[in-house]
Amino acid sequence: MDTLLPILKTSDYRKDEKLQFKEFLFNDAIAPVVAYGKDSGNAMVYESAANESDLYARFPAIKKEALANLKAIDVPYQITEAEGTNVLFAEGHEYASEKILDKAYMIKIAADLKCDTLMVGIPFKGVLMAIDSNSEMRLKLPVIVKQYFDNPQQDPISDKVFLVQNGEVVAMGGEKLPENESEDNFVISENKTQNYGIELKSKNIEELVTDINTSFQQVMLMILQRKSFGGEITFKLSSAIPLNDTLTDKCNSIIEQIEKNEMLQTISQALASSKVQFKFLHDGNLITPMKTSKVVQSEPVQVASKLNQDSKKVIADTSEKLKSVADKRQKPATAKKSKPWWKFWASEEQDSPEMIKAAEDKAKLEELKAGTQKEFDKSDHNKFMPK
Repeated sequence: MDTLLPILKTSDYRKDEKLQFKEFLFNDAIAPVVAYGKDSGNAMVYESAANESDLYARFPAIKKEALANLKAIDVPYQITEAEGTNVLFAEGHEYASEKILDKAYMIKIAADLKCDTLMVGIPFKGVLMAIDSNSEMRLKLPVIVKQYFDNPQQDPISDKVFLVQNGEVVAMGGEKLPENESEDNFVISENKTQNYGIELKSKNIEELVTDINTSFQQVMLMILQRKSFGGEITFKLSSAIPLNDTLTDKCNSIIEQIEKNEMLQTISQALASSKVQFKFLHDGNLITPMKTSKVVQSEPVQVASKLNQDSKKVIADTSEKLKSVADKRQKPATAKKSKPWWKFWASEEQDSPEMIKAAEDKAKLEELKAGTQKEFDKSDHNKFMPK
């Protein structure tokens, strides 16, 4: 009997067929495609809608049935330790990769890995790998996934990694990413010394304050979750917003208000052994703080104070976490390395081939690969089972 199921495909899969029952795994054109079709045992049959009205009317029910059928499929997995990090592999099953769509399955994986958020790779058909998104291995998993994707054992799916929280994909990242053309007004980056950069696409002062407020809250939550911080946050303004005295005064005002937040400074002292430092760049050039900064009058403070109030709430809600951070800190945060996420994190610099090679050697990639180099029978219908 035919079973309706989701099938993961590369991002360019049938991109011109607008009436096929398919969608992106993550809301971006570089994300893999989830196609919905019927598994007849030796072939996948994909159906298209008659028109747009038919597509919108039938798609929700088709997706619901397909995901329910996927949930009923048992896909085993194993956990291997590498460099003190637990690495989970689900492999050898036809629908191993598709289990990233199974919310209950991903929640179970997170529980077994004893973490709140997962970094997941699905480089080719029949493989799913996952780690704690805050582990040291997060630097290496994008490299491993890219290698698997470039040398697939079965039909390739994606060279990206995915952040899974509460069983659902919430972000996407990878080694090499195109320029972000989404409608998001900012992109947060974390460099190798745990300092943060926030690229802002604000076009006026009002947008700037809103975007700084939102992005700053996200950075604070990320710092508290990761329990690591280098002590510096840089706001990077684009040329879309005019550079003038009003902009400079506003930036100075915002810095003054945030720096007065005692809880924020406590976090920075606990994690970076120094007060947090802020900088504003405009089109790549430093505009504040300058050695001869102007004295800012009280007027701009009124808007910035809302930012301060919101940031206090974010910090207060997680103040208990801060205590454990300070108590358990054993070495400076700058001793750690990290690999950023796009949408949440965006890489500020690409690793050199030598760095990638060193990371691969250190992670004993050959040992990790041994668990996913099984051979499969492959048919014309993209079907396979272990030999």
